[in-house]
Amino acid sequence: MSQFSKEELSFVKEVPEQIEIECPVCLDILTDPHLVTCCGHNFCGSCIERVKAGDGPCPMCKEKKYQSFIDKKCSQKREGECEYEEVKCRYEKCQERKQRKHIKLHEDHRCPQRIVECKYCGGKGTFLFITKDHYEECRQYPVTCPNKCLSTNMPRYKLKYHISKCPLEQVDCVFSWAGCNDKPLRKDIDEHTADTKHMTLLAAACGQLKKDVEILKYENATLKYHIHSAVADNSYPSLPIDITAESGVVHFYSGPCGRHMSARIIEGGLFAETFMLIAFHEGIFDANFQPKLSKIFAKNNNTDAPLITDTEATYKQLPNDVLGTITNCNNLPPGYGRANEQMSLQLTILNFHSVTIGNTNCKQGRGWSSK
Repeated sequence: MSQFSKEELSFVKEVPEQIEIECPVCLDILTDPHLVTCCGHNFCGSCIERVKAGDGPCPMCKEKKYQSFIDKKCSQKREGECEYEEVKCRYEKCQERKQRKHIKLHEDHRCPQRIVECKYCGGKGTFLFITKDHYEECRQYPVTCPNKCLSTNMPRYKLKYHISKCPLEQVDCVFSWAGCNDKPLRKDIDEHTADTKHMTLLAAACGQLKKDVEILKYENATLKYHIHSAVADNSYPSLPIDITAESGVVHFYSGPCGRHMSARIIEGGLFAETFMLIAFHEGIFDANFQPKLSKIFAKNNNTDAPLITDTEATYKQLPNDVLGTITNCNNLPPGYGRANEQMSLQLTILNFHSVTIGNTNCKQGRGWSSK
């Protein structure tokens, strides 16, 4: 216990806060100062011995196991350099706090945020990043063959090539196309290939190939017959075509083996506009070829007018003579409209009396007739 209380002494200079002069037990000036190993605080020698004799924990940190010894005074006398003071790790993302005498060990060898160098490729980063993320991708990181062959500790970037040559890698049989589903090891492939069962598989595969060839020959002959028949019976031209108001109804195909359509230019309406009527009809190519529709345009000099733009729409097939029955655009046949989900008859206002009708290929410069 102290021989002096704090009130009995006066100091020439103010004592710095980090310097302990009071015993935390008796609250008087330290006498025979003793340090404790758990937290580094000072107590009067008699005070801390009395606490220890009663099996009490450290009065400051409550640690039950600790030692006390005579304070030989801190080797760092300058303010703020006490080796027992708790300081924060210098790495920003690390929140660890240690006594100054232990902080260097932590920062240099234990802190997960310390900067280290990958010993395989030389890349730098935090210890946490290098050991957790970088090693998973490092091309120089040593890996072993997944087939457990004799090749070990090869750089990761060589693994793919190694597997392509590894004798213990399972590979497809060279007769897999013929129905062999076995996957022998690469080192056993020659022995496996020599197995006579492959002759049976080859015979069956060749028989099936012969049947497939005969089917293809028949389908090809049938297709040629339909094409020649359609061409021979086709009295309508393919786009592009020229049409005028005097042409009347003009039938055509949207392209080679394309959709059967007809067009007509007529004049009429309240303001004497010029109209282009487009209709779709049943075609000789529909059943066998199911032709796709491309965008269709009308061209006069350098002016283009779109006629058919929705190539995915369903267009109702009308009688072949439907456009010949129309005399006035203001009085279309019942059920025919300009456009709807089931388009029946397409009507477009034009500014000219003669045009060339073409599809997308024509518009791109392949086949427009010159006017």
